[in-house]
Amino acid sequence: MTDEHIEHEHPPTRAAPTGPRLPGSYQRLGRVRFRILTGPNAGSESQVEVGRERTLRGGRNALNDIVLHDDQVSGFHFSLEFTRAGIVLRDLESTNGVFVHGVRVREALVDLEAVFSVGETALQVTGTDHVSVSLAETNRFGELYGWSPVMRELFVELERLAALPTSRLPVLVTGETGTGKELVARGLHERSARAKGPFIVLDCTALPHDVADAIVFGYNRGAFTGADADQPGVFEYASGGTLFIDELGELPLDLQAKLLRVLDHGEVSRLNERNKVRKVDVRVISATNRDLRRMVAEGRFRQDLYFRVLGKQVELPSLRERGDDVVRLADRFLRLVCVQLGLRHKEFTPSAHAALLAANWTGNVRQLRKVVEAAAQLTEADYVDATDLNLDMSSRATRPAFHASPLFSMPWEEALVDFQREYMKSLMQRVGTQRGWIKQASALAGMDRTGFVRALRRLGLAPAATGEPLD
Repeated sequence: MTDEHIEHEHPPTRAAPTGPRLPGSYQRLGRVRFRILTGPNAGSESQVEVGRERTLRGGRNALNDIVLHDDQVSGFHFSLEFTRAGIVLRDLESTNGVFVHGVRVREALVDLEAVFSVGETALQVTGTDHVSVSLAETNRFGELYGWSPVMRELFVELERLAALPTSRLPVLVTGETGTGKELVARGLHERSARAKGPFIVLDCTALPHDVADAIVFGYNRGAFTGADADQPGVFEYASGGTLFIDELGELPLDLQAKLLRVLDHGEVSRLNERNKVRKVDVRVISATNRDLRRMVAEGRFRQDLYFRVLGKQVELPSLRERGDDVVRLADRFLRLVCVQLGLRHKEFTPSAHAALLAANWTGNVRQLRKVVEAAAQLTEADYVDATDLNLDMSSRATRPAFHASPLFSMPWEEALVDFQREYMKSLMQRVGTQRGWIKQASALAGMDRTGFVRALRRLGLAPAATGEPLD
């Protein structure tokens, strides 16, 4: 019985809140403008396109978004993540470090127009441009569910990919573990012209090195000890359909080279089969949580293979970036597991919802589902409370060490204002700024709406509230 059938046969006794209806499009960051102030590229200005992931990387390697011709800069030196709270600047384990105001930082929240230095180069983010993007009218793509704008934008992108007439374009699905990469691959297959063909999974983490070639390309009788009969490989099995290569970054280097021919020409040769080439018609969808660009720069992944699997990259957001999706997904999982296991209907308490929103979810949706399944089975009451979720400290959002905060070196009044501003920024980042966010944020802060809006204005954060009028 599928999830969809369960939902229709056993509707919840109390409907989960659907929240505000999102428009058919929304504005998000689309381009970032830079100026280089010092170093070999001094005086140059450029703009870089930003995707849904809102993260750019810079360094000397040509695969970066921001390429610097500076010998003192590492191949992949720094990253910039554009969040509602500000720009998060990170050092990507560079040799010579990242500096803000002359202080070396590993991670820092900087504002627009801030200057930072890497090697002999000083850079400044001079401006940003927003773009209008379409949102899907549905909250799902196959078995991948999401209500947040970032997910509904993703669904539009996936539907376009699935509708391509030839269904031959390779797709690379990236994202943290547990974000749903295989669900994306299955959804693309099931909505494509290849839907009636096979969907074959090759898990590179479970690929024995000594027989990897045989599994991938197949073999004929006598190819090795134990090869008692002819056996096709995964490409032959997937012919006419889709081959999903999971954890592509774990593929051994020697096998990477052998994939080039089948990806270029659609031809495979089995082991112990001389002078015979077999034609295959396969769409390859790959997935990884590794940084393949960095692996290419370090010689751990072939650049030619990288470009062959990169026909289109689909980056999946972490659960932390999806706002209230965590609560909606948890409600859905709780409803489903109660039906599947024959348990009486249960619901989360408000404190449980708050705990779910506060958790860090390093394992993303997969971790969330396991937490909900355990709570459903171990809780005897009709309501699941925060204490029933068994969220240990490693699952909670990390907090900076207070003793390391620059607030302690400021005068009292200045430190108080700085703390309030950072508190508000963190709150805005947590709940998002779509319609209705002020009510939710003010409730979490324990303030009434009027006082909350007054505080936003006093702290100079009112212009960031673009999703809802303040008055």
